[in-house]
Amino acid sequence: MNTGELVDLGQQLRVDSVRASAAAGSGHPTSSMSAADLMAVLLANHLRYDFERPAHPGNDRFVLSKGHASPLLYSAFKAAGA
Repeated sequence: MNTGELVDLGQQLRVDSVRASAAAGSGHPTSSMSAADLMAVLLANHLRYDFERPAHPGNDRFVLSKGHASPLLYSAFKAAGA
């Protein structure tokens, strides 16, 4: 993925995170927004995960310890096609 596509993915993750927070009626959208570019790079270029085989030992594991940014995780699932 080139730089422009990564920027677009980061922006889409931000939009989807804010929408998720708004739909839930709660959340901390700025936490998601500040980590969106990091998530875009990880999702596009580094993380390996087969949604068809979630228990596969070759799948990467991702722990988002920034709990207030959980809408970002769901936005990443959406972007990945989960």
